[in-house]
Amino acid sequence: MKFGIIINRKMIDRSSSDPYRRLYVYLNEMEDLGYDLGWCGQHRFSSSTAFGGETATEPSAPLPMLSALLARTTTMKMSTNIMLLPAHHPVEIAEEINTINELSNNRFILGAGIGYKPDEFENVGWGFKNRASRFEECLDILRLALTGQKFSYDGKHFQIKNCAVTPPPLNDYTPPLWIGAVSEPAMIRAGKLGDGWLISFAEHLTELQEKVARYKTIAAEHGRSSTLCLMRDLHIAPTRQELDPNWLPNVIKVWQSYDDLSAKADRDVLSNEVIFGGRSVTLDEFAPNRAIVGSPEDCILEMQRIKDLIDPDYLYLTPTGVPDPDQQIKELRLFAKEVMPHFRN
Repeated sequence: MKFGIIINRKMIDRSSSDPYRRLYVYLNEMEDLGYDLGWCGQHRFSSSTAFGGETATEPSAPLPMLSALLARTTTMKMSTNIMLLPAHHPVEIAEEINTINELSNNRFILGAGIGYKPDEFENVGWGFKNRASRFEECLDILRLALTGQKFSYDGKHFQIKNCAVTPPPLNDYTPPLWIGAVSEPAMIRAGKLGDGWLISFAEHLTELQEKVARYKTIAAEHGRSSTLCLMRDLHIAPTRQELDPNWLPNVIKVWQSYDDLSAKADRDVLSNEVIFGGRSVTLDEFAPNRAIVGSPEDCILEMQRIKDLIDPDYLYLTPTGVPDPDQQIKELRLFAKEVMPHFRN
């Protein structure tokens, strides 16, 4: 298993002469600790987001940001999780991807999705209601454009004639296209059209077993690879007594915010009762199969459950219930030292 960590805009100091310095230091430390990948989302035209709370942790322009971060790391890969692909022209994205991979020796992976906020599309001239069909055409075009070979395309949304993207791919490498999916139709789309599935942190682990099996079957039927990237909330402390009592309320607040913004994920019955029905539960009742929470020993047990049930290729750690960046770093250090070595490939 490989491990991904969040790239958090809360680490940027816009009052400094070197605003990104803290973020560079953070990524260098995470790279030294053995983390394999850094990831960020994308949101536009908003100073606050569901995941970031009162501030927006997802950049509006992730590719330029990741380009700078790749230039200051040596082994870590970087991915978007997710980029609003149908709010962009796919040929421009192909140009940027090939340029970034030329810069970084092929360490960038595009994770894409259809998004859920109308203004992120309409404010730049793209339709919102037809974003799913446009997303599928974007994926088709990217597969042609990223090769660097001349191609044409005649679709409903895009018409392209005799186009060859430069630069061509470095060493003929074509990056995988991973798709974020939180609904049944999106999961099917990921199997048919993508090379990997970015799985929401809202998914219950045991319910994922059947979905993962279906996804892999669909991917195989369409000749696609089926990389699994599971997102999971992390909260780890040296002992259970040191866990933050506000962790679960913080998680509930974020999940409620997503639903308020019409990003409705498939959730199990208990999760819905806790988030929307006000049901009171203990951490021991809520965390198993939903998050990696507890002492290092507790986290190892949950990690083993994850491996046994779906065995993902990547685990994307999300600090939903831990808003403080300094605390996130402390917990990632502890996780790297005490938990990760048990699950390395």
